[in-house]
Amino acid sequence: MEHLTILGALLAIAGASDLATRRVPNALMIAVAVTGAFAQWASGGYASALAGIAGGAGILALFFAAWATGKLGGGDLKLAAATAVWLGPSRLPAFVLFTAMAGLPVALATYASHRLQSSRLSHGAAPGGDREFAMVTARPTVPLSVAIALGALATLWGPR
Repeated sequence: MEHLTILGALLAIAGASDLATRRVPNALMIAVAVTGAFAQWASGGYASALAGIAGGAGILALFFAAWATGKLGGGDLKLAAATAVWLGPSRLPAFVLFTAMAGLPVALATYASHRLQSSRLSHGAAPGGDREFAMVTARPTVPLSVAIALGALATLWGPR
């Protein structure tokens, strides 16, 4: 069970990074995938580790079209696939469902925050510079890694 603490910590770092910078470092995603394969191996041997890796590949295939059309960020795609290694194929339907359910409030909060910041700028609040103004007026991006983390945790600690 202590290995789940590792996953929780890595997902918390990914979510914090995504919230702050709208980026999730590749090194972090590699850490999630490698520790997931190791956790699978420790609990079920090589077959379990290979099944976890196959689950990650399945998520890549499932979400590839959303990434290719710009509806999903590359970091979100890689983090979902790396997280799927921890879960294995049998838990992927629940992971996708819980992540989608968590994604809606994350997206709504992001859009509400964007509208509030845009409203402040349009009503005379001086931006901190051109970069801040451009970030607020551009199309908002959703920190989906937060939903991925919540979806993974709900999958692991939810009903079986």
